[in-house]
Amino acid sequence: MAPKKFNCFSLFFLALVALLLAQSTTTEARKFIGINPFCTTASHKKLCTKMVNGATNMHDATQNAIQATLVLATKIQSLSRLIEPAIANLEPVSQESIRSTCKDSFENTIDDLETSLQALKDNDQGTLLTHLSAATSSDCDDALTEFGVDNPLSKVSGILAKEVDNCLAVVQQI
Repeated sequence: MAPKKFNCFSLFFLALVALLLAQSTTTEARKFIGINPFCTTASHKKLCTKMVNGATNMHDATQNAIQATLVLATKIQSLSRLIEPAIANLEPVSQESIRSTCKDSFENTIDDLETSLQALKDNDQGTLLTHLSAATSSDCDDALTEFGVDNPLSKVSGILAKEVDNCLAVVQQI
């Protein structure tokens, strides 16, 4: 008789464990509903899903993400004039220093993203990762902070940083 009680208990315990495992797997799977498979390791999954724009393979996901980031970087460059009122009270030499730093920073970010796209086409993973990492430069933000100026582009610059981070997450799945 004792073995039957043990067997019933064992079956009950086994069923309970299986139920708990199934529940945790379901909960884990729900985290990724609506998330593109190439964005599961991204820090900003919903933004990443928008960036990869329905891509069904790694190359297209990477290309779409970089292109979306390049569009934003170009937009930020075109908004650079918004820095002028923020630096108007600084000494002319400080204004010029910030203008120059921001101009170079925006140009370098765009160049790094364009180089990343070319590296993707050339299947050059090292160059791709190097230039995507370089695209995260915050030299303009740093220059404004150094002079105690609130960055009028901080919100959009923050989004750019998230997009570059997402690009790196997609690329590193290759």
